[in-house]
Amino acid sequence: MEPLRWYDRGLLEELERVYGPRGLPALLESLMMPPARYYFRVNRLRVDPGELLDEMREEGLRVYMDELLEEALWLPVEGPRRLRDPGCRVVVDKRTAESVMMGAHVYAPGVVRVEDCVAPGREVLVVSENGVPVAVGVAAPLFRDALRARRGLVVEVVEPLYRVPSLRETRWSRQGMIYEQGLSSMHVAHVLAPEPGSVVVDMCAAPGGKTSHVYELVGGRARVIAVDHSRRKTERLRAELERLGHRGVEVLQADSRYLDRRLGEGVVDYVVLDPPCSSLGVIPKIRDRKTLRDVEINARYQRQFLRAAYRLLRPGGVLAYSTCTMTLRENEENIRYAVEKLGFRLEEAWPRRFSRGLGDYGAPAIRVHPSVHRATGYFIARLRKPP
Repeated sequence: MEPLRWYDRGLLEELERVYGPRGLPALLESLMMPPARYYFRVNRLRVDPGELLDEMREEGLRVYMDELLEEALWLPVEGPRRLRDPGCRVVVDKRTAESVMMGAHVYAPGVVRVEDCVAPGREVLVVSENGVPVAVGVAAPLFRDALRARRGLVVEVVEPLYRVPSLRETRWSRQGMIYEQGLSSMHVAHVLAPEPGSVVVDMCAAPGGKTSHVYELVGGRARVIAVDHSRRKTERLRAELERLGHRGVEVLQADSRYLDRRLGEGVVDYVVLDPPCSSLGVIPKIRDRKTLRDVEINARYQRQFLRAAYRLLRPGGVLAYSTCTMTLRENEENIRYAVEKLGFRLEEAWPRRFSRGLGDYGAPAIRVHPSVHRATGYFIARLRKPP
């Protein structure tokens, strides 16, 4: 299915407000491609980025340090490659397909259908629900048991559409030295720029990338509170923080729209707010279904979090607002609401010495465009509550 058919006319017009009619086709095409670089963050509380870089290179990995962020290392993404068809297929859901095309294996929860010809040890073509080939793999010896139990390995991927070395099972990951995180997302903690000794709240914290980054930037010397409304997500968040060794982070299961009732008003120095959004900037996409109505609902929902953030912050406190989408309604128009209706002041999102190659600075918020930067589409703004 072509990206032009993913979205209704209203949403396409909304995106045209940012990219124009000439830039829209390039944007839509870019949504089907992964970032040019696969980024991961070094946990500086456990290892020096330069030392880890040297260690990985000694073990044969083509790994590089980002030009702007020392803790950001990256691997080149190779592809797309032409996939051969072994004549037997395993069909997977959208989320699984988007992981498998980057080299992840196929596990039972993501399988939609297995053709009768699939047998242990047989080569198969892994295909998304809408017919896009994403990898060639080998059916696992016990794939039928995995399917019956709805857990376990079904296909070991040997030839993905795009190739990047897997880091999940390495000792660097197991020992909490690294966190796999996109570059766009990594900039949020730097825009926030928290000080040691402060109180920091991440309002929509799961799975924990921004929370853990903030904790590392302050050297563990701040009260960091990570909040999410989902029990499942908070359990996963705790496990991730444990893996990284960030035992000093407090994890709360709560609805952050009313968090001031639990923590109090005017008691927080810094807030990270990355609220639920339309996620249009997340790449690569196998398929997507969104309407302008979805965007409008998200924008209204996001304003509830903005109001709560204002109440939480002490006078002079700072909010970093971010989304992984590109619409004006969820980004610039929400910032205008925060300034004109709530009373926030918009500040420069990033010191100018760091602006090279990052995005657009006219707002003065940060915008990262998939069609320009070959990275996750992102928006970041820094707001201050007046003293």
